[in-house]
Amino acid sequence: MNKKVMDIVPPESHRNAKHRIQINDTPDYSEIEAEVADVEKTTETEDEMSPIMPAHAQPEHSAASRVPESPEIPTAPKKAKKTKKRWSTKKKLLVWIPTAIFGIALILAIIVGTYAMNVLNKATTVFEGSPLDILTPATLKEDANGYTNVLIFGTSEDEEGHGGALLADSIMVLSVDQDTKKVANFSIPRDLWVDYGRTCSVGNQGKINAGYLCALEALGNDKKAAGADFANLVGRVVGLEIPYFIEVNWTVVREVTNALGGIDVDVHSSGNCPGGGIIDNNMHLTLPDGVSHLDGETALKLARARNSHGGCGLSRSNFDREINQQRILKAMQKKALNLGILADPGKVMSIMDALGSNVSTNVTMSELRTGIDIAGSMTTDIIAIDTSGQFTTGAVGAASVVLPKAGQGNYTELQAYIIENLKNTLSAT
Repeated sequence: MNKKVMDIVPPESHRNAKHRIQINDTPDYSEIEAEVADVEKTTETEDEMSPIMPAHAQPEHSAASRVPESPEIPTAPKKAKKTKKRWSTKKKLLVWIPTAIFGIALILAIIVGTYAMNVLNKATTVFEGSPLDILTPATLKEDANGYTNVLIFGTSEDEEGHGGALLADSIMVLSVDQDTKKVANFSIPRDLWVDYGRTCSVGNQGKINAGYLCALEALGNDKKAAGADFANLVGRVVGLEIPYFIEVNWTVVREVTNALGGIDVDVHSSGNCPGGGIIDNNMHLTLPDGVSHLDGETALKLARARNSHGGCGLSRSNFDREINQQRILKAMQKKALNLGILADPGKVMSIMDALGSNVSTNVTMSELRTGIDIAGSMTTDIIAIDTSGQFTTGAVGAASVVLPKAGQGNYTELQAYIIENLKNTLSAT
């Protein structure tokens, strides 16, 4: 009997020689039955794993239609997928909090930097140099006694219609010991008779308050040059080298006082007012003895009052006025050094606005920085030296003037008195 061979060929993906079944004329089903048994066993396993149909609901398959599974073809192992690490809340905070703080700090730095540059730019309209010079303090010039002396004088050039707008109504010298951080001041009577050292519209001699006007005429109205020249004139009278000057007008007194929120001035009358205090008819001012809180307008009135047109409490006229001016300066210093005031950007800007074109000086930005450092470390308030006892009144021709006690043009006693008092007040002990 001829041998017939029937091939049962699985699908393309399952072709394999060992799955080929040979059938003879007299079939031998033993191999097929074994294979069927394997297939049924596999089917039962798949039925158990099927999530859709239970085993008894699966369709029946004949032995012939069942295709044995092809062997697994080994493949290259797949690369494990990288899984992104999820950050914990703690780690996020550790990153975001410093970032947020840095961002806020950067914004604040920009705001503060802008504010600081505005202040410094305003300052350069008053003080010589560039804004960045404030970062490099310079040593202040000293005289032979080791003191830094500054002439501060006030004019009425901001007052319209004032006949003597360029006369120095207030003349004060500030002396600083950079080692002890102490500061003293004293006043020079505006009516003191002096020699100008040149001839000008008022002559070659006259009251010291015309010395600035005389310098302006001689120096082509150069305010800085005239201020330095006036400082030299005052220095010759008091026996000190005065390398610096600060010229202010009355607007500064009023506006700076207001920017500071007012000042507390200890008022002392000269005792000829019933019940004490000060009454000045010209300034329309009435103040009791003792500490009074003054706004800018009232502080300015006190700085100018001298009972020239009636009143009481200022029997020594200009001498009392000079002492009150020293008290006003001291009150400003105390208020300005209050940290609450200096930390207030609005008040600092207001002070700079008040200075603006109302101040002329030869102090540089670097020297200003040194002055600020000294002011911040001062060990005492400004110490006032009373020089009124060193002068007397008299007449030169038809003019009523102030003269040194030692006689006209003789300043030796005045100079010795000033040096002695500076040493006593500015020394470390």
